[in-house]
Amino acid sequence: MENGNGYKDSDSVTQRRNGQRVDIYSNGATKEQESSFQGNGVFVHDGETRIGMKGQQVQQEKDPRMATALQKHQFTILVLLFQILFFVIFGLFAKYDTAAMPNKDGVDDPIPVAKMYSMFQDTHVMIYIGFGFLMTFLRRYGFSALSINMLLAAFTIEYAVIVRGFMGHEFQKHGYFTIGLEQILTSDFAAAVVLISMGAMLGKLSPVQYIVMTIFEIPVALGAEHFVVHTLKINDVGGSIVVHAFGAYFGLACSKAFGRKEQRGHPNEGSNYHSDTFAMIGAIFLWVFWPSFNAAVAEPADAKHRAVLNTVLSLASCTVATFIVSQATDHHKKFEMVHVANSTLAGGVAIGTVANVCLSPLHAIIVGFIAGCVSVIGYRYITPVLSEKLGMHDTCGVHNLHGMPAVIAAFASVAMALYYNPEDYGKSLGTIYAGMKTEENKDGFDQTGQAVHQLAGLGVVLLAAIISGFITGFILKLKVWNQVREKEFYADADYFETPSDYDFTSRITSCIDHVDINERTPLHKEA
Repeated sequence: MENGNGYKDSDSVTQRRNGQRVDIYSNGATKEQESSFQGNGVFVHDGETRIGMKGQQVQQEKDPRMATALQKHQFTILVLLFQILFFVIFGLFAKYDTAAMPNKDGVDDPIPVAKMYSMFQDTHVMIYIGFGFLMTFLRRYGFSALSINMLLAAFTIEYAVIVRGFMGHEFQKHGYFTIGLEQILTSDFAAAVVLISMGAMLGKLSPVQYIVMTIFEIPVALGAEHFVVHTLKINDVGGSIVVHAFGAYFGLACSKAFGRKEQRGHPNEGSNYHSDTFAMIGAIFLWVFWPSFNAAVAEPADAKHRAVLNTVLSLASCTVATFIVSQATDHHKKFEMVHVANSTLAGGVAIGTVANVCLSPLHAIIVGFIAGCVSVIGYRYITPVLSEKLGMHDTCGVHNLHGMPAVIAAFASVAMALYYNPEDYGKSLGTIYAGMKTEENKDGFDQTGQAVHQLAGLGVVLLAAIISGFITGFILKLKVWNQVREKEFYADADYFETPSDYDFTSRITSCIDHVDINERTPLHKEA
């Protein structure tokens, strides 16, 4: 009798395991252990039982998510309640911006859309395609990486519009907030915060836990941003401090509080050739559109132009540095795809805070080169220490792509605030540095004061991120939330309907590094 792969039940393959050749039969068993590969090869799930290749039912571990009605339906209940809350708040307090409403004078003004839409759309692509595909490197977590990324981004757009609206002067004055393209764009930035933290926790949370993390993270992140931008008057046009630093260190603190030793070195935590290729799709989208992310809210036009140029140059220099250091630090002088897909982007983060400030292309490529070097060194040497010694398991390495480059950006902003002459910016000085002394702002601070405020802004963001992330990690650990089972870390099967070849393509083939066919029956022949 043949199985679904066209081999007889008596057929076997010879597999190399740990340097030794072992006969593997079509039911997945070795001569020594009939139960290898979960006893009978690839299984089909029908939700309650598992059916082996020969049609037999195999007893399945009881799913703790189905213990009570609350656990069974908690994702649906929580997300539906928040969506109803969004309906109520949008209905009571939200209005469209006047530029999006019919003009009673009959005069058409296309400038607001033409001015911002292209860069908004680039940023939108980064959030949904760039971040999503970048996280598909886990070979058994592709469905979750893309789908949960999409869910959190969409949820955050609604949530962040509300939170930011309640914090705005318009709500304080009029009792409502308006929504225009700029508000949707800044909500995309808020989504980036959550997705960066998701990268640190990738594969370790259930869908409802990701939502809970978002619920706690967004108010703190936007509150910290509001304080450092409107009170400390820092310049952070590309969001390196308020987006990347907050998201990375919130995620690391959350990982520390939530972490278990079983999450480290898990068999599912790894990539294969195809998953790394898909991750590169995300990396390339991010690389190409990152200039829009950094320049989208830059004003005036010369600062926006400068932000695009500085980001491109920084990314280019960073990419070169990544390839140099990746090979130089490898024992066999080979490139690592984790560096190519992630460290090449660090230049976009490192230049973000000063993208509108940097007046020299030399400074842009220096910042990018330093970021590339630091990021690769982080992946090679720092991430293992954080995981093994400090218990901060960072699935995607967000500390190396977002965290450390964001700190570089903050210190670059301190250096450039001191280095450049304020007169070099002309009339745009007050727009770039809202707190510095100008003809319109006689009580503003000088260069040293701006540098101190930039550094203080970083400190506030790091403190808020670490404390709130740590608390959130403990909240996510509560048994009231559905938890990912230990054997299903970094895997889709618990929360997604997976195709019949899921186990074979993502797990079994990944364990085989050499196969010799001993006997084969052609597919067109019957047994």
